[in-house]
Amino acid sequence: MRSQAHYATSINNVQDLTIFATIVEAGSLSQAARDLNLSLAQVSKRLSKLEELLSIRLINRSTRSLSMTENGQRFYEHCRAILQGIQQAEQQLKLSQTEISGTLTVTSSNTFSRLFLTRIIIAFQDLHPKVTVQLIEDDSIVGLVESGVDLAIRQMVLPNSSLIAVPIASDHRIICASPEYIAKAPTLKHPKEIGAHDCVVFGSPLITDWELCKDGEFITVPANWRLSTRSGDATIAAAIAGAGLTYSSVWATSQVIEEGHLINVLPQWRSPKRNVYAVYPSRSYQTRLQSAFVKFLKQQIRKLERGLQNGVNTQDLCHPTSGPLAYETSHLPKPSAS
Repeated sequence: MRSQAHYATSINNVQDLTIFATIVEAGSLSQAARDLNLSLAQVSKRLSKLEELLSIRLINRSTRSLSMTENGQRFYEHCRAILQGIQQAEQQLKLSQTEISGTLTVTSSNTFSRLFLTRIIIAFQDLHPKVTVQLIEDDSIVGLVESGVDLAIRQMVLPNSSLIAVPIASDHRIICASPEYIAKAPTLKHPKEIGAHDCVVFGSPLITDWELCKDGEFITVPANWRLSTRSGDATIAAAIAGAGLTYSSVWATSQVIEEGHLINVLPQWRSPKRNVYAVYPSRSYQTRLQSAFVKFLKQQIRKLERGLQNGVNTQDLCHPTSGPLAYETSHLPKPSAS
């Protein structure tokens, strides 16, 4: 950083420049005093002090008239530019306090981005045209600080993490398969029978032990997998193609179940509830843009959750042309650490 001495000046009070410029524009000391709500003596004294600091006569004055010197004219032009620059800086700062703008870098899984997040982002940008978003679709865990990411949407938070995690939704996994697979596969009425089926597993590390619960009963069954992927989209595609059972998020499967490509084969059983989080690198540097987007995201997700519970087409719910959910732009409550 350069030394502040680089900007050293004899003038250390912007009001002196304001008084001088007002005198020039008013044409008299008395009128300038009235415009500035100061006494005539104060205005005269500040002008004399400014000339003393600069060692230059700026205004020739007599009992009847004022006239600028050549140096005073040049100095006035500079003063006007300086004061206008300060005024513009203040206006821009005030505008930034009311207008949401800037660039936000967000990462989420491929499936969640494709089905929901992209549409939510577009709806947010419709409300805030000066916002740009860089969306990183990645099923792996992206390092927020190392990758310069402002916000991550995750269904798990690393233990002992210094990141800040805010729950935005709930989620659970269900057992799905295609109608074609079900037609040729052994019967499946209880999770204990999963071992007799082909399975498609997903994750890094792979989720091979499938946890399910119903009415307080919990069971963990090992998946007899023949195909594994590191992509949620690939897992769903394999299941639709008839590769076997999947243990997938209700968020990822809602659309294809509605379209009839997959069936929830054990509708009374589901995994224990888990949260979906918005994750920040640091609470200290949380921007107004981050806060506004997460608040909007939470409200849209709640809307989608109600759709999932009621069997409504979630694609319609989060489509920007259907009208984004109205929301307040007040600051979010402080997020709780995970």
